[in-house]
Amino acid sequence: MIQAEQKMAPEITPNTFLTTTGSPSDQKTTIFFISGNPGLIGYYHPFLSLLSKYLDEEKEENLPSRPSFKIYGCSLGGFEIDERQPSLSSNGIDLDLEDQICFVQGKLTAVMGDEGNVNGSDNAKGTVDAGTRQKVILIGHSVGAYIAMEILRRYREAKPESAFDIIGGAMLFPTVKDIAASPSGQKLTTLLSIIPRLAVVVSLFARLFTFLLPASLLRSVVRLVMNDPPVHALDTTCAFLKSRGGVRQALHMAADEMRTITSDKWSDDVWGAASAREPIAKLFFYFGRNDHWVADQTRDDIVAVRGQKGGEAGPTMVVCEESLPHAFCLMM
Repeated sequence: MIQAEQKMAPEITPNTFLTTTGSPSDQKTTIFFISGNPGLIGYYHPFLSLLSKYLDEEKEENLPSRPSFKIYGCSLGGFEIDERQPSLSSNGIDLDLEDQICFVQGKLTAVMGDEGNVNGSDNAKGTVDAGTRQKVILIGHSVGAYIAMEILRRYREAKPESAFDIIGGAMLFPTVKDIAASPSGQKLTTLLSIIPRLAVVVSLFARLFTFLLPASLLRSVVRLVMNDPPVHALDTTCAFLKSRGGVRQALHMAADEMRTITSDKWSDDVWGAASAREPIAKLFFYFGRNDHWVADQTRDDIVAVRGQKGGEAGPTMVVCEESLPHAFCLMM
């Protein structure tokens, strides 16, 4: 495991984002990012780079040292686009939402150097000095927010306990409840009822489409359809379409989201509205206005039932009034 006082070398690839900020310190906070669907981390490179830049600004005069952060994110399982490492989907395995939760949880434990806990060792939180335990802040976008909430629940229920603390979470345009009731969810549900094997049909069409079109023409078509997106979004989408199993994986996962993301599944303890066991993770929810993947009624219900009220414990919830779209990462 890399020593905490060493500056970690950045690793920014089509499937991974890793960088560190601030001055080296004995206790580093890891910001662990979980993407939405399609789960390609390349869509978020500018966002994570900007986050890194802001966290790495010159220290304020009244601070003895800058906080040190490690920022990590990776593509979800089955979305890898490096042909030297074929995705799981290319082997005929379609990953559902539960598979993705386990995949991300495994990545988190590996990044935090807590693999022993996964194997059931006695590397419990209680055996690690509180002053040296690593801290984690989860950031989830769209279905990544649902995955983050499930990881938080499992972390709090873990036996033995983890050797790191999840101290907070930021959920961006979160699809954590009744996704099928959203405008896009209703359309997808109807389409799936008409074409049950939608993932297979569309993926075959995508393979044929990308096989017949020269790379330059494919790029032009994607640019036109996406209304001239930023270069990183254009590059990632073209690579996604040409990948062996990405399109099929995205639709297979989306179908499972419609079945799985229904009622509120988490206790007050997970939502941070109870103090059954410290530390309670401080949660921040950032909803969009007229989000096509989150029904207005669903958003309002979550804010009313789970939002922080007065001085009570609970997540902070904000509704964006700046017209940011659900896929904000395509604008940067």
